[in-house]
Amino acid sequence: MLLIGSGLAVLCVGKLADSALNGVGLADQQALATASARLTNLPAEIGNWTSTDAELSEREIDAAGIHGYVRREYRNDRTGYSVFLTVLCGNAGPMSVHPPTACFQGVGYKLISGPAVTPIKSEGSSYIYEFNKSSFRQGDVSVPEIVRVFWGWAPDGNWKAPSNPRFAFRGHSYLYKIYVTDSSLEEPGQTSLPQIESFLQDVLPVISEALAG
Repeated sequence: MLLIGSGLAVLCVGKLADSALNGVGLADQQALATASARLTNLPAEIGNWTSTDAELSEREIDAAGIHGYVRREYRNDRTGYSVFLTVLCGNAGPMSVHPPTACFQGVGYKLISGPAVTPIKSEGSSYIYEFNKSSFRQGDVSVPEIVRVFWGWAPDGNWKAPSNPRFAFRGHSYLYKIYVTDSSLEEPGQTSLPQIESFLQDVLPVISEALAG
């Protein structure tokens, strides 16, 4: 009985610690609903960038614990740059896991660089955002396509890229996660076009304002 009691005590302490770190069981559902509703504030057009909506599958939504999301392809009518933007909202615990370094490799992509923390500063703003950045190549080497991914987390749109997001955002009722992806053909001597950098510099203040509430 003493051993059983000690085991139960350890389980309870572990559960409390996990809840404290990751918000499991402590999420304020009203705050989560309000945060998810703010995603509708993200403009479909931002400066020279216009967008087309896309959808996630029910399987993706359930597996990642997504409460609300925006998924769009933005295209710059002036430069021709095109990027995919995905912003997710959910309980802090589920949102702080499943990085693209695991997801992309799970569907056949090979990690060729990163992740590396990359600062992004918008024009006219003194705030410096932080994103993780990685590049992937398709497993089929006959397809010379490089896919880049920038991602980060925030409870308010001021994006950060901590090494341990579960710990960094412990105690929050909800969390936003952002992914921005682009792709280009890998050719000798070619420098990848700065699609994502250009997009983020143009739109981050707008996204942050929309999600700040």
